[in-house]
Amino acid sequence: MNNGPIVVSFEPAADFMYYSGGVYHSIEPEYIQRGQPRPEWERVDHSVLCYGWGETEDGEKYWLLLNSWGSGWGENGSFRMRRGVDESAIESLAEAATPYIVTKQ
Repeated sequence: MNNGPIVVSFEPAADFMYYSGGVYHSIEPEYIQRGQPRPEWERVDHSVLCYGWGETEDGEKYWLLLNSWGSGWGENGSFRMRRGVDESAIESLAEAATPYIVTKQ
């Protein structure tokens, strides 16, 4: 919140490419459906920019995320994904940086 947006990685399900609005959530992975715990290492293969969070009128919590697929996808290039449940492993891998300007001397 105080240090700007962060990069998060996740494992999108096949239906993610068809997202057009609302709070995204996929079908639970098979290991969760079978009642098994999450593996220690979660597979991720897509990264996006997380720039905020919110909550719907119904109380559903979500992350505000910017994808790299252009403004014709999702909600003008952005999307909302369930927050607090590690949807698609989005909460398991995040990267932040503190940028600074290097000047020639």
